[in-house]
Amino acid sequence: GDYCLFPLWKIDSPVPEQQTMNCITEHHRETLAELMRLDTAKVSWQEQESIYLSLMKQTMDILPSLPVDAATLMQLEGIVRTSKSIEGFPYNEELQQLEAGIAARAPKGFEEDLKIIHDYLYPAHIVQVGEEPVDAELIDMQGQKHRLFDLLRKNTDGRYVLLDFWSLGCGPCRMAEPEMRCAYEHAKGKLEIIGINCDNVEGWQMDDFSKKIVWNNWNDGKMGRGGIETRYRDIQAVPYYVLVSPDNRVLWKAAGYGAGWFMGMAEAAKGPRQDNTKNLTLAVRSIDLKPDATKVSFRYYSQEGYWFRIVAGSYLTVNGKKYRLTRADGITLDEDNYPQMKVSETGEGVLGKLRFSDFTLTFEPFENPPQSFDFIEGDIDNAFVIRNISTK
Repeated sequence: GDYCLFPLWKIDSPVPEQQTMNCITEHHRETLAELMRLDTAKVSWQEQESIYLSLMKQTMDILPSLPVDAATLMQLEGIVRTSKSIEGFPYNEELQQLEAGIAARAPKGFEEDLKIIHDYLYPAHIVQVGEEPVDAELIDMQGQKHRLFDLLRKNTDGRYVLLDFWSLGCGPCRMAEPEMRCAYEHAKGKLEIIGINCDNVEGWQMDDFSKKIVWNNWNDGKMGRGGIETRYRDIQAVPYYVLVSPDNRVLWKAAGYGAGWFMGMAEAAKGPRQDNTKNLTLAVRSIDLKPDATKVSFRYYSQEGYWFRIVAGSYLTVNGKKYRLTRADGITLDEDNYPQMKVSETGEGVLGKLRFSDFTLTFEPFENPPQSFDFIEGDIDNAFVIRNISTK
């Protein structure tokens, strides 16, 4: 038919959970209709937020009068999860009372659902950059169990470990896979990847896309509800990436996908120890310390047709002292440079359009050879920065 707003459809059903949903829908029908009208008209979230908050409040108001069943808990979980993404959510105290009341009168059989809701409402600490990772039990495509720490704590050979939280229905997750595969091969033995799928285990195990993944391909069986992702992800989004350093510290976290991220990550893993997470597409490949100069070789990745620029005011720094840039080879300073070298001749998707450029910058010599130094692309906004570049 013509009426596509299915949440507003009237449904006659003997199923108790559907009757619960009908009561909820009727209670906030006008508010839901208004919200859907705004969404269909592509009105901004800022204009929708107050209506959405009213919808959540109305749902909270009716839940105490309804039986505790799968539909009630689905609505409560949705409100709790959404509340964490709304800054200054105004009904936190009421929501806590609602959760406690529903948990107190819930029949047996809903213990796991109630725990998930409780954990979302009172979340454990989310691991941040600079902190140690947390453990989890996961299964592989064959159903064998693994512990995250079994890999991380055996990491004694200087490998970086990338945690990739992904889902089969996520377009950017699929878009990123060819570049991740290329980076994985490029930095073999230096960069390990653990894919953590957030889908139904059976569907994940049977899917052709899952079957072609060449790195650790695991799942915690929680379907993105209260599993290991709640300890790492600051927002409920996929793809979500967490990079763990060889000394077992979280080095970088990000949602989404940027072309060149993983090749730059692999380049940094292969090169001297460094922290290029402020701008993953630029990495140091080698260092040549000489009495009369310091030469640093770089590689930069970007999509075809995209440019980058290195300013003449770039410098190296150790303990606050600057060492000026004196020469550039392979690029022109203060001008647009377009990478031309193909990452892959047969690459698919974004990988096929990914390019790189190699260049060398020469700086004033260090007074005393340091153990590490920083590269700063001048005192400008949005400068390239690579820190803790090891000379060992």
